[in-house]
Amino acid sequence: MLGTDPPVPAGAGPELGVPPLSIPSPPVWEGEKIAPDRQKISPASGSLATMSYGLLGTLLLLLPGGASAERGRLLQSPGQLWVPPGGTAELSCHVVDISTRVDWYKEKPDGSLHWIYQSPNDSHPKGRYLGKRKSQRDFSLAISPAEREDSGVYYCSSSISSTFYFSFGNGTRLVVTNATEPELSILVPVDVEEPREVPASIPLLCHLRDLPPGWDTVLWQPGGEVTPVTAAAMDEDGVLSAWSITWVPAERWDGAAACTALQRDTGRTHNVSIHKGAGEGN
Repeated sequence: MLGTDPPVPAGAGPELGVPPLSIPSPPVWEGEKIAPDRQKISPASGSLATMSYGLLGTLLLLLPGGASAERGRLLQSPGQLWVPPGGTAELSCHVVDISTRVDWYKEKPDGSLHWIYQSPNDSHPKGRYLGKRKSQRDFSLAISPAEREDSGVYYCSSSISSTFYFSFGNGTRLVVTNATEPELSILVPVDVEEPREVPASIPLLCHLRDLPPGWDTVLWQPGGEVTPVTAAAMDEDGVLSAWSITWVPAERWDGAAACTALQRDTGRTHNVSIHKGAGEGN
């Protein structure tokens, strides 16, 4: 029935097929605590920003290998989907066992699941949602017209025959945006609360905000290292961000760096740089 939200059974939950998105909003710039020789610059024009090592640890946990999952009895596709505002997003769910219906959930910022639709044999539109049963094992959910707030991770769920056990799909991350290139900034992690001895290597993070598809590698200068774009996270406004990390030996760190984002299919590039003495206006 569409009038009430089916409860999520105790102990049940989605499997980690899609990197978790229920982390805090993108880093909060510690503008008022930046060292005197640095300043915060708008990310749109390039920035040197600071963040705590605690936040860096959170981001590193999101890198590949931070979580694994057992494949379930429901398979969703695609894993990630980008659509422009006003377009139609279609999510698919394949059930290994024959099922008469599946329920669809959207992950909330706090990690809980919000029921949004049920796809039975005879589906009816519910607002901008429309589900279909395409075969005995295949279901779909269409969202149209898609809006920015629809961005997030969606899971399909179904109970296994003759039991009360609910199985969830691997998830589909939907990104609604008309961006053609990401907003870039470079983050330099520093411990603003309790200064400590400078580490042997300095981590630099290239922050890609409002990420379109295909921007999956970063070229760093100096050094020419190419690093993957990982640790994707979506904020409460439906804006997808991702990060790419490199490490610079402390003895070589002079406050200057540049990251160039590379678009896989078109070869397009987009870059941002920071300079030594940025706080002095150089």
